[in-house]
Amino acid sequence: MRKQQILKTIAVVVASAWLAGCASTTDKDALNDGALGSGLDGAAAFDGKDLTESQKQLLSQRVFYFDLDSYTLSETDAAAIEAHAQYLRHYPRTHIRVEGHTDERGSREYNIGLGERRGNTVANALALRGVPRDQISVVSFGKEKPLALGHDDSAWSQNRRAVIHYEITE
Repeated sequence: MRKQQILKTIAVVVASAWLAGCASTTDKDALNDGALGSGLDGAAAFDGKDLTESQKQLLSQRVFYFDLDSYTLSETDAAAIEAHAQYLRHYPRTHIRVEGHTDERGSREYNIGLGERRGNTVANALALRGVPRDQISVVSFGKEKPLALGHDDSAWSQNRRAVIHYEITE
């Protein structure tokens, strides 16, 4: 009995170390500062000098909000989606993670599914604009990571979102 517990513990430690060693990306909000991340393409540094102010502004929009029980992008999001698609096509070694979120209402299972549909909506919009799907990953947090902690329409509307996170590949 004791030997089995020790073996299980060793297996968990080895698996954890292996997973930690396999991490080839670090999550950095590369576009957050207006400086478009040193090394976003994984090869040469990109300092944003090639971009117009309008493109920089569009790329800084990485949060897309949704209506209640909806996973349809707003028409006003099209320009930002196109800017991200152009950037990702230009830098094929750059990867993004799209996180889907919901407000607190509804079951955990429903919200995980809705968050995933929201993330996939953004991913599909980028793919339709020529971004290879292997540059995009989608994860749903459902209602687990709210942006606003209130229990009213104002807070709920901030929590119904999909967020693009740029990942730096080494």
